[in-house]
Amino acid sequence: MFEEELENLNSEQKKAVLQTEGPVLILAGAGSGKTRVITFRIAYLILKKNISPYNICAVTFTNKAAAEMKERITMILPNSHYGITVKTFHSLCLQILRSNSEILELSSNFTVYDTSLQESLIKDIVKKKDLDSKSYSASNLANKFNKYKDQFLPLDEFGLDNRQDQFTKNLKDIFFEYEKRKKENHALDFGDLIYKVVGLFTKHPEVLQKYNSYWKYILVDEYQDTNKIQYLLSKMLAGKTENLCVVGDDDQSIYSWRGADIRNILDFEKDYKKTFTVKLEENYRSTKTIIEAASNLIQNNSERKDKKIFSNKESGEKIRLNEFYSENEESNFIINEIIKLNKEIKNLKSFAIFYRTNAQSRYFEESLRSKNLAYKIFGGFRFFDRAEIKDLVSYLTVLVNPNDNLSLERIINFPPRGIGDASLDKIRNYAIDNGLTLFEVLNENPSGIKPNMIIKLKDFYSKLKDLRNKYLNKTSPSLILRDLLEMMGIIKHFKEDDSLEGNDRLENIEQFLNALEEYEEETENPDLGEYLGNISLLTSEENPNESNDFITLMTVHNSKGLEFDYVFLTGLEDGTFPHSMSLDSEKQIEEERRLCYVAITRAKKKLYMSFSKITRKFGLGESRIPSRFFDEIPEHLLEKEDNETDYRKPTRTPFAGNRLQNNTLDSKKRSVEINSDELKIGDKVKHKDFGFGKIIDITGSGDNRMARVSFGFNQKKFLLAYTKFEKIN
Repeated sequence: MFEEELENLNSEQKKAVLQTEGPVLILAGAGSGKTRVITFRIAYLILKKNISPYNICAVTFTNKAAAEMKERITMILPNSHYGITVKTFHSLCLQILRSNSEILELSSNFTVYDTSLQESLIKDIVKKKDLDSKSYSASNLANKFNKYKDQFLPLDEFGLDNRQDQFTKNLKDIFFEYEKRKKENHALDFGDLIYKVVGLFTKHPEVLQKYNSYWKYILVDEYQDTNKIQYLLSKMLAGKTENLCVVGDDDQSIYSWRGADIRNILDFEKDYKKTFTVKLEENYRSTKTIIEAASNLIQNNSERKDKKIFSNKESGEKIRLNEFYSENEESNFIINEIIKLNKEIKNLKSFAIFYRTNAQSRYFEESLRSKNLAYKIFGGFRFFDRAEIKDLVSYLTVLVNPNDNLSLERIINFPPRGIGDASLDKIRNYAIDNGLTLFEVLNENPSGIKPNMIIKLKDFYSKLKDLRNKYLNKTSPSLILRDLLEMMGIIKHFKEDDSLEGNDRLENIEQFLNALEEYEEETENPDLGEYLGNISLLTSEENPNESNDFITLMTVHNSKGLEFDYVFLTGLEDGTFPHSMSLDSEKQIEEERRLCYVAITRAKKKLYMSFSKITRKFGLGESRIPSRFFDEIPEHLLEKEDNETDYRKPTRTPFAGNRLQNNTLDSKKRSVEINSDELKIGDKVKHKDFGFGKIIDITGSGDNRMARVSFGFNQKKFLLAYTKFEKIN
């Protein structure tokens, strides 16, 4: 039976199975059947090479992948799979630490802190040190601590860099207190698990020798995702025999921001001179058209192994390339296309919508809700469930209804202004004792509150009062939000957070402002209270995710390892995908290209790719050009379609050759120079130096008439009599 199945493997798959000794590098292209190869290789070792199952150790990244591997092995070896070690890096190291706890002076029943417990301990330390919990975010600190250990750096040198600012000193204090408290609690965190095992093997080679004698065949899956410490562990486990088989695809290395090092797989043959390399290039998932597109795209990367994936399946349909005027048109078209296709397919799970950043989900969520279609955001929260959006909604709610104590409690220390739990308790008690709302207490002198804290509270009250007056005076909702973001320092707060998470939150805030601008454009008499009521109705609806049949929405990063019959790859504009933060670095552009490659190869039957000519940036329309990645897909694989609506016909620059031309806004057709006397609040304008903007305030008269214009989050004042503007129609 096994022999028959072995013969069904293609020639390269068979080579990967039969080469059992020494270092083996299996370059497994997308959809090339790598899990099948891994399980057959293990079965071959046991059934044909008479290797004991106890001598085999397979390591992967996720519990899901480990479980799938175990299940496949059990199917092939129903009676011989017992004893094989199939674990994640962390669970393998936990097993080693449990067996060697005495050498490490660890309690035999030590606890392993998950992310929640790790962050809980950090929060407690930050609180006891009387530091601000927002500035010293537990999740950010936990991430920093783990990344430090992933580099296998000495713990006693943490924080000993050239920077000696107060933040770094506090960070160092928190770290050492954190390590001390863990030791007292007989606990380890996830970052400790691999770190301590590599340390154990380094200091006690006799322990490593024991495991080298026990596990004689090591297999590591998804090797392109390994970081430094995982690389070191793999090398140690391979021992002198170097019976190390690694499986991975350098073209799918997309996690450098997590610490993954693509050099680990690219340099494998340098590390192990006797490497036997196999390339699994045949894709069994997708049509020829999809695979040819992906293959042509990825060959533009220089930092990769030489290989070319192909498919022997049918050619299938061409890739549908759609150009839209706006993101709203893009989302509406895609949802309508899914509805049309689903009339025959009758399975929403066949469809997936991919986007580069979490913030882009808003448009699709709105379209899906308007059509009452079930959807699920894979690996993330719905737009209005995201923390920073809830914070903004709470701020705006307080402006509309100052009596809402719960909303005020949520934002009283956001961004951080030093109002901790103890101070909040005193404010609450004072409010109860004096029959006041929390909003009113902000302008009081609560007993037990330090004078400098009272100054902060009154400053907060003054800003809220000013913003509330704007609401009462019928200032436009979007202008209130802009002023709120500036006055409260929210944008500044997230800009100072140089992490990817901070950037994601900024992009979500930008989308919230876009949503408010769109509401104003579509509503005759926009009102902030009405808008907040609409949000409340949305978020209180029964969660559509509860349906068993749903459309999947996700970032491209989250799509790795998945597959769908129909994939809609959206937002393919330069600055969106590839992301604007990657445009100045060829290395980062290559990772963006790998990310695009991953997205394309998720599609089994049909792929849609789309972009918008105009996207909103902080409420204002910005002209965009198509993604440079379109250059790298042969034109004969694309079916290009226009999607102009009847009411909006922008001038289109046609596709030419294999290059999508710059589809910029045609200012002659869309804008006109105008007499300054005719300009009014709300008009969208173009300035020769600052670009597109919106007039948010006008004061004075005659030659002294002055306009305040918002260019994103930058605002400028102009004397209209002396400034030339073009009005955007």
